[in-house]
Amino acid sequence: MNDSITANPQHSNHVAVRRVLWLTLALNIMVAVIKLAYGYHANIVSLQADGFHTIFDALSNVIGLVALSIAMHPPDREHPYGHQKLEVAASLAIGMMIVLGFIEVGRGIWHAAAGGTVPTINPASYGVVIFTICVSLTVSWYERRAGKRYNSMILTTDAAHTFTDALAGVAVLAGMYLVHIGFPVGDILAALAVMIFIGATAFRVLREGLGVIVDASLLDAEAVRNVVEALPQVRSCHYVRSRGMPGHVHLDLHITLDPQMRLAEAGELLLLVKSRLHERFPELLDILVQIEPHYPVHYEDVPEALL
Repeated sequence: MNDSITANPQHSNHVAVRRVLWLTLALNIMVAVIKLAYGYHANIVSLQADGFHTIFDALSNVIGLVALSIAMHPPDREHPYGHQKLEVAASLAIGMMIVLGFIEVGRGIWHAAAGGTVPTINPASYGVVIFTICVSLTVSWYERRAGKRYNSMILTTDAAHTFTDALAGVAVLAGMYLVHIGFPVGDILAALAVMIFIGATAFRVLREGLGVIVDASLLDAEAVRNVVEALPQVRSCHYVRSRGMPGHVHLDLHITLDPQMRLAEAGELLLLVKSRLHERFPELLDILVQIEPHYPVHYEDVPEALL
């Protein structure tokens, strides 16, 4: 039993994704501690805000690790389609964490603006921010590359969030420079820029997760029809629908065949159709094909988008 699970490519991908998340978690915690410690030490509000941003990034890694631990279980009677959508649930949780970070940063900016604190800017300040930017860029590049390799929605989502850490760091640098040349309000402006990055990331993450929940189409229906109708035995292809998530796509379609075709021949053709589709779309996890006899009729009841 254990050998069969270990040999499962999907299980191997989850193990690899977990390794990436553990490494990313460690680096995010390190960066968050540096940002918050120095931000509070030097009264740099924008750096404090960026530190909270990184904390929520680290929490998203924890959520991803928990979700993957459950998602690694094979399909069962209660979950015949598997547990992959737990990755989507984790991504939505990440999005909500980012929203909480957005609110917390806004509160910090409000208190800083009302209190009139003046940040302390020196060469060490620039060094700290530049170092954290380099770490965030490296982590984001590594996660995005691993996400594409393992078709992991959690990794690609978290890579986008981590990339905003680097962008926010650039905004912090700009704000520090404005303070350094005599514009104290530059720190507040930089913190507001961090808020914008956080808000944009939350919107993108929640939109992608909700797209999976509402079964947004993942494959081009026309491309699917082209593959199927390239087989001379197939008279037509319609009702093409796809759903799921990146790397785990479910496809449904109807094909019409010669009414005189023998059942054995139709069965062989069905296997060929699935084989061609898997070759063209390797992200397909499951294909459901309904075979119908072809008659010279019009499909008035078929929505135009599915024809």
